[in-house]
This record gives sequence, structure tokens and C-alpha cells, in this order.
Amino acid sequence: MDESGAAEDKKQKRQKPPLSVGRIAREILAGTALGLAALLVAHVTATAFDDGGCFGVFGFLAMFVLVFPPLNGLGSAVGVYFVGSRGKQTGSFPATLVGGFLGGLVAALLYLYASAAGNVMSGIEKIVLWVLISLIPPILATLGFNLTRRYKQPPSS
Repeated sequence: MDESGAAEDKKQKRQKPPLSVGRIAREILAGTALGLAALLVAHVTATAFDDGGCFGVFGFLAMFVLVFPPLNGLGSAVGVYFVGSRGKQTGSFPATLVGGFLGGLVAALLYLYASAAGNVMSGIEKIVLWVLISLIPPILATLGFNLTRRYKQPPSS
């Protein structure tokens, strides 16, 4: 009886847990929520120091380019990792973080491109585009997490 249990534990350690669409959706949702919360805090902080002059505009642009992508990536990665690590499975936080940072960089570039091309889009098209762009960091963080997903080690007795 103990031998079959030990063999099953070894088999479980080697295998990846099965993917769940619901779990992936929760990971993306949590990553989006934490990433946007981090951006909201950064935006409120930036506007608190805005004096309304030329420096305020350049300061906001510098903050958008230098602070928003890593902050959005970090928030997305933390949200994805917290939801993904619940239960019997875990993943690599560094891989999740790399996915979040790459997603933040891609999202920032697409934000800049969409802002430049914003005159040719209607209001609804802009909203849909901004929502889709904001999903990129949590999706890439979820991809990084799920590529390294595995069963947690059983506690030693």
C-alpha cells in the first residue's frame, strides 16, 4: 500500500497539473486587477505633484515611459502568481515576472502607438483597444507561470 502511494507521489511530482480554463481566467483577471491598481496609484501620485506647467507634462511622459511598464508588469505578475499558486500547484515567480515585464513593455509601446493613431478611431474603438492592450501584461505573465507550472512538494513528515 505504501509503495503504490510513493510511486504515485513520484509520478505526480514529474507531471504538470492539468490546465483549467477557469484558473487561467482567474489568473488573468487577478493580474489585470493588480496591474491596473498599481497604475492607478502611480497616476494619482504623478498628478499630486503636477503643477500644471510644462514640467508636469514632461514629468508625466517620463513617468509613463519609465515607471508604468515595470509597475504594470510587476502588479500583473504578483496577481497571476498569487492566484496560480493556490491549491496543489505552483510555478516560477521569475518566469511570471519576466512575462509581466515583457507584457508591460509591449503594452506601453502599443499605448503610444494607439495614442498617435487615436484621431482615426471612434470612442468605442478606443475603449476596446485600451482594454485589449491592458490585458497583454497579465496574459504574458500567465503564460510565463503556466509554462513552469508543477505540483507543490508534499510536506516532509
